[in-house]
Amino acid sequence: MGGVSETIERHEGRLARTEEVLRAIVREARVEKLTFMAGSIAYHAFVSLLPALVLLYAVASPLGIDPESGIRGIASALLSQNVSDQIVTEITDSERSTGLSIVGLAVLIWGSLRIFRGLDTAFSDIYESEAANTFADQLTDGVIVLVTFAAAVFAAIYVGGRFPITGGGPVVAVVGALATVVGLTVAFLPMYYVFPDADVSVVEVLPGVVVASVGLALFASLFRLYVMETGKADSGSFVAAVILLLTWLYFSSLVILLGVAVNAVLSNRSRDVSIDPVVGGVERGERRSLAEREELVAELEELADRLDADPETFVARIDDEEVSLHPPQSITLDTDPDFGFGDDSVALELRWTPREE
Repeated sequence: MGGVSETIERHEGRLARTEEVLRAIVREARVEKLTFMAGSIAYHAFVSLLPALVLLYAVASPLGIDPESGIRGIASALLSQNVSDQIVTEITDSERSTGLSIVGLAVLIWGSLRIFRGLDTAFSDIYESEAANTFADQLTDGVIVLVTFAAAVFAAIYVGGRFPITGGGPVVAVVGALATVVGLTVAFLPMYYVFPDADVSVVEVLPGVVVASVGLALFASLFRLYVMETGKADSGSFVAAVILLLTWLYFSSLVILLGVAVNAVLSNRSRDVSIDPVVGGVERGERRSLAEREELVAELEELADRLDADPETFVARIDDEEVSLHPPQSITLDTDPDFGFGDDSVALELRWTPREE
């Protein structure tokens, strides 16, 4: 019986541990407002997409690589045939007019780097890194990741041109899907390693990279099926194509940011959660007692009401020490989770506005 009870205890411990980690991930996604961040990243991606593709075309052509078929394949998978042809024509015309002059190349690189600068800022916010994330740091990180992405895209175009996936049956489709996941993993690894501006290890960032790679591969497949079922060949509306593209960019950005949140939680590097790290990271601090949710909400509501009464002074007492503060100008009590599951935390946000000199 002792062995059975020990097995049950281990099983219950694993379930409790899994629940703790999942709740922490949901809490991190909620606190960091990943849905809002994803919208911002999608916008940066949208305005950077054409410069990035023009840059890819301009660099690949002199190297003897034909990127047009790869770009056309990507566009056709996401958009209607008419719109994808229009985009390819626009890219080739822009490349011919811009050329590979120093000024033209600089403009294309600058436009392409906007998406990576936005991602760099989002990574640092989720990790709550204390390192200075200056413009020069963002630019350097963006160049590193841009080069990695370009290499991954060139490799994908080369392999795709010699080993086409379409029409090869289910085995080839599975191999192609696995190759997509591996390719995304290789492309994402430098980004997840460089952008956090923290002392992370390669092993530590792998879980988020895998989550993002698998998630994007699945989402891309589902999105492609949706476009096919809705009759993409007959849907030539440019407005509809833009909406589809923005939707794809938004959910893709959300999946990438979810991978970042997974890494920040599993390594216990986020200040918004406190768990025993699963992979590397920072050890958990002293465990603190937890209150019942109803009791905690009542206490915070009472505190918010008293602060809202505009007292002359605000005194915080910790053990035997007191600290006098000016009353906060903004008081926000959040007791309703944005998600319908997993996160039952509450938050009281106090903000002070300094006097202008």
